[in-house]
Amino acid sequence: MAVAAAPDHLFHLRNNFYLGSFQAAINNSDLPNLSPDNAVERDCLVYRSYIALGSYQLVINEIDSAAATPLQAVKLLALYLSNPHDKESTIASLKEWLADPAIGSNAILRLIAGIVFMHEEDYIEALKHTNAGGTMEL
Repeated sequence: MAVAAAPDHLFHLRNNFYLGSFQAAINNSDLPNLSPDNAVERDCLVYRSYIALGSYQLVINEIDSAAATPLQAVKLLALYLSNPHDKESTIASLKEWLADPAIGSNAILRLIAGIVFMHEEDYIEALKHTNAGGTMEL
């Protein structure tokens, strides 16, 4: 007898995000009773949706320094995209985090690194952080 897979509570949110329906992802993100890991992933998808819509400052203002590493990485992306004149300090922070053995292997952090380095046209560095995979986006 086959064992049923656990329900994917974030399926519709992920689907909206991947399809580019960012406002729908934001509007339909009120998902109760999520595990802590799923709650962080939901928040990352919602904040990345805001970034895709150009609401960088909202993301910067709402993610505080006590937030989980994936959310800090999303905030770093918002900082990078919102302030093209201060990219160097954002990239320096990103490289510092990637070098930290405690957080450097985080999938969202690696994804954000790939996005930032793609914007910088540093494809070797982008691939270095995303080639290990583990998630659909990586």
